Amino acid sequence: MNRKQWTLLAAIVAAAGFIAWLAWSSRQPPMLPSDDVHAGFDSAGACLSCHGSGSALPRSSRHPLGDDCLRCHGRR
Repeated sequence: MNRKQWTLLAAIVAAAGFIAWLAWSSRQPPMLPSDDVHAGFDSAGACLSCHGSGSALPRSSRHPLGDDCLRCHGRR
């Protein structure tokens, strides 16, 4: 490969890396699933009954503080 091809390849790799970084850094919180369990969601208390600390499916330790679930996790 000549110098021009190497330069083009490097530019493509750099662009792909930048796009991957943008995709990773702008992650959005997941939306509420549209299933029967979440259909009756009406308050943060209902959410925390399953996702509170010590429950069956607790939030991750990296989850931000706050219990206003629909502010970040809206419906589909």
